Amino acid sequence: MRLKIKTLLGNILLILILLTSCTTNTNNSNNIPLILISIDGFRYDYIEKYQPPALLSIIENGVRAERMEPVYPSKTFPNHISIITGMYPSKHGIVHNSFFDPSLNDIYKMGKAFDNPKWIQGTPLWIHAERHGVKSASYFWPESDSTLEGISASYSYKYNKKTPYEKRINQIINWLKLPEKSRPKFITTYFSLVDGQGHRYGPDSEQVKLAVYEVDKHIGNLKMRIKNELNTKVNLVIVSDHGMININDGEKINWQKINGISNYKVVNGTTQLQIYATSDQSKIEMRQFVKELNEKSAGQYISYLKNDLPENTHYFNNDRIADIIVEALAPSIFINNDKNVNYAKGMHGYAPSLLPEMGALFIANGPSFKQNLTIPAFENIHVFPLLNHVLGLPLPENIDGKFEVLSPILKE
Repeated sequence: MRLKIKTLLGNILLILILLTSCTTNTNNSNNIPLILISIDGFRYDYIEKYQPPALLSIIENGVRAERMEPVYPSKTFPNHISIITGMYPSKHGIVHNSFFDPSLNDIYKMGKAFDNPKWIQGTPLWIHAERHGVKSASYFWPESDSTLEGISASYSYKYNKKTPYEKRINQIINWLKLPEKSRPKFITTYFSLVDGQGHRYGPDSEQVKLAVYEVDKHIGNLKMRIKNELNTKVNLVIVSDHGMININDGEKINWQKINGISNYKVVNGTTQLQIYATSDQSKIEMRQFVKELNEKSAGQYISYLKNDLPENTHYFNNDRIADIIVEALAPSIFINNDKNVNYAKGMHGYAPSLLPEMGALFIANGPSFKQNLTIPAFENIHVFPLLNHVLGLPLPENIDGKFEVLSPILKE
């Protein structure tokens, strides 16, 4: 009997030791800092096209997606907010780079949530982290300097495009060197250079190639400094918001010359015209106007009533989404006047389901991720639940993203 009791007690003790070990390992994993980097406008195939050495090395020791699918529309702010909230734009509220909100009677411009947090209807990860006692920091991400319900990131900077990239990297390293109580566990940063050069010169240009190398150099420097200067390992996730397509041969459509459009409120999104009804138009009149638009489009655009948009756009159920969407068909774009004819040589914003060139980048590297793994294409709304899990945070119930989509890239 004594032997049995001793054996039983020994087994219980062993189980407790194992449980403690598991708990400790989980907590250690959750204490690993996570850096999320966005390279605006980095098309999914720029890796093969331009062979950036630092990113290739990070991929070799980590995970890469064949392509990450942007949400509709494939614009900068809707996609960055979808990545950081796990929601489609219809739910997080940033439905375009610029749009009209009837309840606020105001037009959104990029960065406007700094002055009025009502523009954001979802919860970004830096706010979700802070609510659960996890410090966050941002050296730029769309709307990361805003405050929601009195909560903001522990550390953030108001966006300044001219801030040198080296300075951003220095600050990330300095944050990671802070004492544990002050150190942020979740950090974001953002680089716009590749997108800017893509618009100005086109995705096949020497200028875009040099921009890719420039950003790659800074990411390589960040990895080297993490290795040489820090006593902790770091998880790194690198994404982009969308791709880019050459529009040299596309029609530049002066939308103000479209017959009948002056009867509506219009916000030009370059690849979408957002047409809002005034009190004068009925549904029947709007449907007729859509019919007339499509008859005159000459294959340069297609028009929809909001509720008739393709289901895969997930672009419904929000008053900020215009009553009529006029979708430019690549490589056409909408311009405000004929002086804008030479506006750009590269563009994004087209329906991602129709153009592979809208595809974005996804790379994950660090102790939480598998190595030398390539995964199929997936929608960017699934990034949030992955990051959420890596940070050890509870998963919100109201998001669109699913953890199981990217859970296979995690080490067991």
